[in-house]
Amino acid sequence: MKVEAINNRQNVVWTLAQGATIGAAAGLAGKYVLPLTPEEKKCDEYVKVMGKIHSQKNAYNFRTEKYLETLKSKENLSLAEDRFVKLFDGLKEGEHVKLGSIRKAIVDLTKIDKLAAADFRGLCRESSKAVKDTTKQCISAYNLVTKHIRPTGFFVTTGAVVGAFITLINDVLKTEAKH
Repeated sequence: MKVEAINNRQNVVWTLAQGATIGAAAGLAGKYVLPLTPEEKKCDEYVKVMGKIHSQKNAYNFRTEKYLETLKSKENLSLAEDRFVKLFDGLKEGEHVKLGSIRKAIVDLTKIDKLAAADFRGLCRESSKAVKDTTKQCISAYNLVTKHIRPTGFFVTTGAVVGAFITLINDVLKTEAKH
């Protein structure tokens, strides 16, 4: 048997270059694929932004206003929809609907019409789901930004070195049986 890496040096250089290129691409992908480290999550800026996202998730804002405008644009609001819209009357940017107000609205609607109370709960669940989805999207986006800040050179260089090393080992171990 002969070892190809020793017999054909030009092929080895080309193979190492290919391995380094593939490794560099894998390293660049790894920059974004690897999860955030505990150190990255403890960074003051990261903690501050996550706190801001979580504090705003139930606050009255332009999205809330837009959602309420779609409800108000209906010709005839149901009793539940009307009560839901009234919960937000007078709120300003950043203010929250009090949990006691929601409970009181449910109790009042239950006394009037149990079906309206169920519809009101459904509206609350629907808006809560929208809030959770938006919060998840914001957190995902900021996690991606945090990953983008990572040093690209480290990931690309490490990937290239590992790719070239694996290719070299593979090339050295590749043997050809004599016929």
